[in-house]
Amino acid sequence: MSTETTWYYADRHGQQQGPVSREDFLRVIERERLSPDTLVWRDGLAQWQPLSSLADELGLPTAPPQPPPTIPPAPRFSAPAPFAATSVDVVYAGFVRRWAAYLIDGLILGAITFVLIFAFALVLGLSLALGQGHEPDPAHAALILLIYPIVFGVSLLYYSLQESSVHQATLGKRALGIKVTDLEGRRISWKHAVGRWFAAALSHLTMDIGFLMAAFTERKQALHDMVASTLVTDRWAFTDHPERQNRQTSGCLIVLLIGVLLIVPVIAILAAIAIPSYQNYLQRAQVVTAIAQAEPLEAQVVQAWQTNGKCPSNGEAGIRDADSYASKQLQSITVGSMKADGSCALELTLHAPGQSMLDGKRVWLTMDKGSGIAPTWRCSSELPARTLPMNCREPQQQ
Repeated sequence: MSTETTWYYADRHGQQQGPVSREDFLRVIERERLSPDTLVWRDGLAQWQPLSSLADELGLPTAPPQPPPTIPPAPRFSAPAPFAATSVDVVYAGFVRRWAAYLIDGLILGAITFVLIFAFALVLGLSLALGQGHEPDPAHAALILLIYPIVFGVSLLYYSLQESSVHQATLGKRALGIKVTDLEGRRISWKHAVGRWFAAALSHLTMDIGFLMAAFTERKQALHDMVASTLVTDRWAFTDHPERQNRQTSGCLIVLLIGVLLIVPVIAILAAIAIPSYQNYLQRAQVVTAIAQAEPLEAQVVQAWQTNGKCPSNGEAGIRDADSYASKQLQSITVGSMKADGSCALELTLHAPGQSMLDGKRVWLTMDKGSGIAPTWRCSSELPARTLPMNCREPQQQ
């Protein structure tokens, strides 16, 4: 850590400037032609002094003595805190505080991203529902790929805009009382914050060991902090009130971490159960819709069988060709008799592009001839039981 003395001075408007190094201060004196009575201060001085009293120390030519002013001007500022010049009394954010902030930011980002993706999917779903034809539109598949830049863009803006703001911290970091600075304790620019966000990819690529480095490095820097030349400190570091810095990990923080560690696995387990169940529900809904589209043909088959004493086929008794019944859920409906027992039947071939579980699979609706004047129909299929409505499952599948 550098021990070079740094200087502060009052400009022509009475505003405090600094810290600057001795060499930079000498250039300021020459450039701005500071008067001998300009108030200056450095570490070790009890109070602000006129520039002329420190001329020998700075190697400046001694000016003729000036008559003292009738009313000494009172400085409009206080002496800078010593730590601001030397960065000795800085509390760096430890791994636990940074990890807790990361978890909070992750929850917030997840909620924001979920809302955006849900809105995007809703719009895309409506466009698909209102679209014409039965073949999938390649443009829709391209639109789905936009989800990835949306996720990355939201994360980039979330971190870079907040860490370069006056707060110097994301919502998670603000909740934990920490902030991001450059190596001199100054606020970073937006471009610097963007670079830091991209550098975080290195910490991820090391199986998150780059983040764990914050627990062992001297100034609690993670790998991406070293690459981006940034620090994560207490919110009161590099201010006029270093005594307000939090030097201990809060008990509430530990409770928060334990709560998150318990909640996240529970959510993951519930998601692992709910997502497959929801997918099965959607598949069953497609099968039910396809069966419902074929039900009007059942009455035509029953009438033709009762009139002619035999099972009709496609092209007979007002029944159209198999392919003419194609829809978003069906490729075709073939009408005829079962080879096993000669019962009249409808063979439904499903249409579900991109879903190998359903696409091209068959469902059979078979008429029970011995069930009286109004024959009943039995349902069977080559599909797995979980994708079928209950009335289509074999007894051993239920």
